[in-house]
Amino acid sequence: MTEPNALNNLRDIHLPEAIGWWPLAPGWYLLILVILCIFILGLYYFFEYQKNSKPKRHALKLLAQYQEEYQRTGNSQLASTRISELLKRVALVYFSRETVASLKGDDWVAFLNQTGKKINFNAVRQQLLELPYQSSTSQVNLAPLFTRARLWIKQRGKRCLN
Repeated sequence: MTEPNALNNLRDIHLPEAIGWWPLAPGWYLLILVILCIFILGLYYFFEYQKNSKPKRHALKLLAQYQEEYQRTGNSQLASTRISELLKRVALVYFSRETVASLKGDDWVAFLNQTGKKINFNAVRQQLLELPYQSSTSQVNLAPLFTRARLWIKQRGKRCLN
């Protein structure tokens, strides 16, 4: 019954075929779907953020140009006028037209104070309201007005669809 060379007649163990990675298990399809949804949602929020912050970025760029021109020329009357106009334009983008368009004088300063967090425009009220209409002005330091305008613009969030 037993052969002396029985081991020589044995064949090697046959391994099963390697398991392929395709088709994927259902859990992987679910994971891919979740990752794809997160990616699409991230893109959506990124483009919404870009769209909502575009006027803010543009206004900050204009404000920097106005400040540079003011430092070059020293014309505080022109700079004050431009800052006031820029603040009004930004307000029209981020707040309803009915709320902003009719504001002037102390109502305008009160609106800026109410909508700005911890920004007090009362300290620069004269520079904002009266300086643009003075015929001849001496050199006025507009740094506080530029600072307050920059902070107020940076605080703007979602655009208002008038």
